[in-house]
This record gives sequence, structure tokens and C-alpha cells, in this order.
Amino acid sequence: MMGVNPPTAYFLLTDIVKLPRGSWVIQNAANSGVGRATVTIAKSLGLRTVNVVRRDEVVAEMKALGGDVVLVDGPDLAKRVAAETGNAPISLGLDGVGDTSSMNLMNCLSESGVLVSSGGMSRKPMVVPPGGLIFKKRTIRGFWLLFWYQSAKPDELTAMFDHLAPLIAAGTISTRSPLLTVSTRSGKRSRKQRKAVARCCSPIY
Repeated sequence: MMGVNPPTAYFLLTDIVKLPRGSWVIQNAANSGVGRATVTIAKSLGLRTVNVVRRDEVVAEMKALGGDVVLVDGPDLAKRVAAETGNAPISLGLDGVGDTSSMNLMNCLSESGVLVSSGGMSRKPMVVPPGGLIFKKRTIRGFWLLFWYQSAKPDELTAMFDHLAPLIAAGTISTRSPLLTVSTRSGKRSRKQRKAVARCCSPIY
């Protein structure tokens, strides 16, 4: 997964919005492969993360991984995020879920904030309130790593891997997904694992 999850997280953090050190970033699907890489890479860049998950049982795990704030998704997310961050402005939101989770994330962004869609785990369309786009000047854009690879210059690739390689070598970023690990007695991937392999480079994963 060296070529997918860590690079995706890196460019979501560096190529969309120019974030000074100390800035906050919010993401859902925080316990996914990209989400976990985002936590580690954000720390290496001096950024702080609000990590939104869907189950209470992964909160402690995400905090242990280094998430500055970890919250369970819900319609009152913006209120809880403001309380946890001291009302700090958040100009970048990373959406890997879709459905109403997109709306919850959008409501946490500051004026002119950018919501980036990089996956659709819910398999449902994004639900986004028009008021944030009209009156708060927020924007939405998509990101798929394959498009970036197709146009990347050699020096850009070098800079990316120069940043990621030490983190991976130190073991702070995992390059494997449990879904992709062969664990059956036959040595073959399960149907669930095969689907995960098929989705790993898809814009919806």
C-alpha cells in the first residue's frame, strides 16, 4: 500500500490548501488506511487533526495513534469540534464517507474552507447544505491519486517519497491493510479481501 494510502494522505494535506504549522485538519473515516496515514503525516508536518469515526470502540485506538481530537460522527459534530479545538478555524476537511457525514464535516469548516472528497465508504451520495457554499464561500473538490501520478513530475515524486520513506521505515505509517493480508488456511484471500484489493485504487474505497 506504499503507493496508495500514504501518498494519498500526503497530497490531501499538502496539495489542496496551504496550511501553516499548527493548523487544524478534520477528517472522517479516520480509522481507514488513508485516515491513519493522515494522522501520522499531519504530525510530521506540524498539523493537528480532528478525527471523526463511526464507532465508540475505535476512539481510544485513534488517540493512541496520535489523533489530537477523536469524535464519533453525528449531527452535532460541529458543536463538539468547536468545543474541543477552542473554536479554532479549520480550512481543510477530508471526506472519505459521503452521505450525511459530508454535511457534518462541512459544517465544521471555517469560511472559505475546502471539503475534499477522496472516497465514498457509505456508497451513498454526498449530502451537503447549500448555505455553506453560498454564504460561507466553502468549496468542494475531489481527489484521486491516479490522476496526480499521471501528471506528476519526477522531482515531485522524489519530494513525496523523501518525506514518506523515513516514516514508513520507522514503522509510524503502516503500509499494509488487514483486509489485504492473506489469512485463510488455503493461503487465498477471502471474498471480502479480494473486493478490498479491487477497490484500493478506486475513487470509492
